[in-house]
Amino acid sequence: MKNALFSLILACSAAAYAETLLIDLPTALRLADEKNTELAIEVQRVARAELDQSAAWYQWIPTLRIGAGYAWQDGAVQETSGNVMDVERNARYYGMGGMTQPGLSVGLDLSEAIFAPLAAKQRLHAAELGEESARLRVMLEVASAYYELVRSTREVEVAKLSADHADKLAKQTADFSSSGEGLQADAERAEVESLIQQQKVELAMERTEAAGIKLARLLRLDNPVQLVPADRMIAPLALLDAGADLQSLVAQALDDRPEIGRNHAELAAADARLKQEKFGLFLPKVEVGYSYGNFGGGPGTGNDYDDRRNDLYGVVYWQFDSLGLRNRNNIRKQRAMMEEAKAMQEQTRVDIAAEVRLAHAELNGARRRLDLAKRAVDGARKSYDLNLERVFENQGLPLEALQSIKALAEAEGLYLNVATQYNLAQLRLVSATGKGL
Repeated sequence: MKNALFSLILACSAAAYAETLLIDLPTALRLADEKNTELAIEVQRVARAELDQSAAWYQWIPTLRIGAGYAWQDGAVQETSGNVMDVERNARYYGMGGMTQPGLSVGLDLSEAIFAPLAAKQRLHAAELGEESARLRVMLEVASAYYELVRSTREVEVAKLSADHADKLAKQTADFSSSGEGLQADAERAEVESLIQQQKVELAMERTEAAGIKLARLLRLDNPVQLVPADRMIAPLALLDAGADLQSLVAQALDDRPEIGRNHAELAAADARLKQEKFGLFLPKVEVGYSYGNFGGGPGTGNDYDDRRNDLYGVVYWQFDSLGLRNRNNIRKQRAMMEEAKAMQEQTRVDIAAEVRLAHAELNGARRRLDLAKRAVDGARKSYDLNLERVFENQGLPLEALQSIKALAEAEGLYLNVATQYNLAQLRLVSATGKGL
């Protein structure tokens, strides 16, 4: 009856989903790489940085204007000599440019034109490394979510097995009590334990559903889907050499982690901007314009004159904002940004080294506890079998069997947790050293 109830609960839970998807870790990682929106955001940031780099070079390319213009004036004007006279006149122009606007023009702030592309190049490199860093982070998060799904799924199976053991014992003690071979108190206690184990099944199923929802969110699965892990047990991984030297792992992380390269790129971009501010006082601004077209006009509204016209102008000047005080302030600001980038770089190195050391310590601790957990499971299973046999032979107390059921469930849960922690510690250590999963 109770097994049928468990099946009904599972069926009702599965009915809330449109489909069931069997998934393994490689598939989960592939789906995350293709569909995770955090990675999609980073990809677009890289695309935007590429466009910014192109725009930094485009300022060297002249602006082209093609158009026409017409001007008509009727009224008083003043000559250069000071005389005021009443005139009516018109002028027209068409061709490359438009009256007062040059046809081809280039306006360059040489400091911006030289250093902006250098800064944009470094920002692009930083964005690319930021994408790589996000990919490492997302892959680790997906792998952690997958193993949590495996752990919770296995936890359901363990909880069901414990509930089945408790149910059998409850029936046996109830039969003993009815026949006068046992105490009613023992039967009631066994029934209570059976209900407790059923409650643990419910909780395990809730955790499994939550783990599946979390993984589906990371994979950005559109339709409601029940994820079922292909792995039914948590087999200990062997991604790293058990004797790997901690210092070599830290050195590898400081060489390979994309965050280090991103900090270098951000520092180089800040350096380019600092040089722009420092040399900007000495580099001029340049403007060049050229127009070619037809110009005509005359007195009144007539067109007494119509001929080709060429215009060329060039300007070179130096600019001192607020008599140079604003330029000086900008230099100090960029220097402060440089120091900030250096501090962030150093902090990143400290954080990465600590991350590697922590993952290494967790891995070693989980490795030691894993063997103890295995032995605990073996001992708990043997104790359960022996105690149950004694109860059925009316040689042992039901309380002893209840204790062995609880001990077995606790040992199984302990092993699941330790095996999960062992695998996750390896994954964190691999990711911390800059390797992809």
